[in-house]
Amino acid sequence: MVSVLWRDSWLKPLSIHDIETKLCKSCEKVLKDKDFVTSCEFCEIGVMHDSCANEHILTKHKVEVNKKIELHKDKPLHDFQ
Repeated sequence: MVSVLWRDSWLKPLSIHDIETKLCKSCEKVLKDKDFVTSCEFCEIGVMHDSCANEHILTKHKVEVNKKIELHKDKPLHDFQ
């Protein structure tokens, strides 16, 4: 069986002042218009590219991810999932 994790990515707000950063907190590259960004739900690293967040979470928070999978394993999916 495969566990698929669901996380909402969001577009960087129109104003960079809303997120108080111009750089990805993981790769430290400039966030560009229409970049998908997110943050880590397990630590306070800050705003980063969605792809950087995938790498960060799977390398730094593997134990927490596995606990979350187990916690939500038997919950029914929403209609849109």
